[in-house]
Amino acid sequence: MRFASFALVVLVGCGSDLSRDQACSDLATARCGQLMTCSPADLTKRWPDVMTCEAREKLACMDALAAPQTAATPASDKACADALAGETCSAFLTTASPPDACLPRHGTRAAGAPCAFSAECASGFCSVADDALCGTCGDVPAAGASCATSGCGPTMMCVKSTMTCQVPGAANATCSKDLPCGAGLACVASTNTCQPEVATAGATCDPKRMTGPDCDPGSGLTCDTQSLQCVTQPIVAAGQPCGLIGTTRTACSAGATCSIPQGETMGTCIAPAADGGACNTAAGPFCETPAKCVNGACALPGTQTCS
Repeated sequence: MRFASFALVVLVGCGSDLSRDQACSDLATARCGQLMTCSPADLTKRWPDVMTCEAREKLACMDALAAPQTAATPASDKACADALAGETCSAFLTTASPPDACLPRHGTRAAGAPCAFSAECASGFCSVADDALCGTCGDVPAAGASCATSGCGPTMMCVKSTMTCQVPGAANATCSKDLPCGAGLACVASTNTCQPEVATAGATCDPKRMTGPDCDPGSGLTCDTQSLQCVTQPIVAAGQPCGLIGTTRTACSAGATCSIPQGETMGTCIAPAADGGACNTAAGPFCETPAKCVNGACALPGTQTCS
């Protein structure tokens, strides 16, 4: 779960204007509030606290609304905020696609034109590499398209084993290491189907997903490799050991990444780099969302003119 100066488009209604600041505050509050309500464990893993989550989500929204020729408006972001706030936790956490109100709007830039955000493009998709701030407008990738140098759009994910875009499988869908399941689902090898991850502490689990599903990390659980039961997953701060410690997997908090040496099962949590700080897309540190690691430094989308 989710930028240069531009004249603001405002929504007139009920005798007042909806500002960019208010719309982005509402959207950030909706996203982070749903995450806190539906998966406190995920919130802890991604952010130091709710306030940081809201500040960074608002920053991403504000910069996107300032993009040249964007079709996004304060009104469209407010509609997305309302849609997110009305979602059930099941939909918020497991849906393969965001609400319609949160899909990119279609801008005016033609295929091949430079862009930073999808709402600048007539197609509703800006192809941007993970290590770049600017890309080009183009068609939304189809399943099986390469994602080696671009994203996959809002309804697909990039499968690292094949570097292709794929639609995450729904419950009971056929799956494999190259055909992943959606959030909250595990690909069980014995049936090659997507099955719900175990969301109850003490319930039986299979950490290798050979004959049954693993535990649901969104519920704050991990599978004890000895008892084969779901237990509360330890979440530790940057600098602490992570990975498989004893018989349970320990995760990192506040956006830190567990850096595990090749051939090992245990590593160390590395804190995300600050905006402008040094980063490394292979070994870490990574950048704090929405910043990207570009030429070894964390940079915010919208800070570079794409032309």
